Amino acid sequence: MLVRRQKFWMICFAFLYLGINIWILCKLRLLEEYTDLVALSCPAGSIAESTFDQWREHADSGRYSEAAVWRKTEELEIMAEDTGRRRELFCYRLKGQPGAVFGRGLTEGRYFTEGEADICLLDQGTARQLFGSDQVSGLTVKIDGNDYHIAGILQGDEPVCIIPAEEGETFDGIAVRKKDAGQSSNQAVSSLESTLGCAGGQEIDGQLFYVTAWLLYAGLAAAALFLLGNAAVSQTGSRLADWTPPGQMKTAARTVILILAVGVLVSGVKTADPGSDYLPTYWSDFEFFAQLFHDKEEQIRSLSMHLEFASWISMLKAWRQAAAAGLLAESMALALFLSAKWRQNVHSTYELEGME
Repeated sequence: MLVRRQKFWMICFAFLYLGINIWILCKLRLLEEYTDLVALSCPAGSIAESTFDQWREHADSGRYSEAAVWRKTEELEIMAEDTGRRRELFCYRLKGQPGAVFGRGLTEGRYFTEGEADICLLDQGTARQLFGSDQVSGLTVKIDGNDYHIAGILQGDEPVCIIPAEEGETFDGIAVRKKDAGQSSNQAVSSLESTLGCAGGQEIDGQLFYVTAWLLYAGLAAAALFLLGNAAVSQTGSRLADWTPPGQMKTAARTVILILAVGVLVSGVKTADPGSDYLPTYWSDFEFFAQLFHDKEEQIRSLSMHLEFASWISMLKAWRQAAAAGLLAESMALALFLSAKWRQNVHSTYELEGME
């Protein structure tokens, strides 16, 4: 009866552990959509429209598939004439391709194209509050007394309204999508800062969140494999009273487990593909790693304190969830390993008492 109960709980543990890992991989897949994102939030009005246009004509802009600049306006009133409902929220005037900021963040409709006027994008929460539904692309709203057609609905309930920028605007931030996701984000940031004169602002690097999440997951998965493998070896020795594998066989089994764990770690690092931003010129340059950790920590902390768009919130949320789930899976593996060790010690104690 006791053996059956142990088998039942082991099966439950295996399914739960597998489910957690599948969930983590789904979050990593979501983070992969942001690996090409680089964004800079600059001091208000520091990017002139003419400077942005000149940059896009420059050869360097050919390294990016999409680019957009934005400016946050004062709080404006949005009204749906069909329902009479109103809502006050901050709007953003945007020039360029909205996909550079929001990626695949549309639930319905389309992004507006440059040159269009009297058109807007709303978030799902605002659409539901105004119309009772988020399937409202093509309908009209009044923003600050002017009519705007809804081109598309953005994911998320963070109140936001995106409208095309007017001629001669100045902007507070820029977002680009790299054609090659593996391209150095540091170089992209340096290029944007020097060309647009946008230095000292907040940096958002989508590759950072994908790389760190994968490296953490690979490290925790390798450690969990090592612990679970050793737990299995310990359980084998404790359950077989009549025959226990010789010490050499146990040592060989643990060696194989260690090799597999290292293989998982190496595969995870290759999948993360950190790139040149995370590699020093010389491996003995320990100051590089200290500075790297400090810079990346500051970027993550800065984003967590200033989440401007729902797409950034989604990225940070997926990163946190992947990290938390990885730690949970590792805790489960550690608990099973300690349980196996305890059972082995109890079994050994009984054997010694029986011999006496």
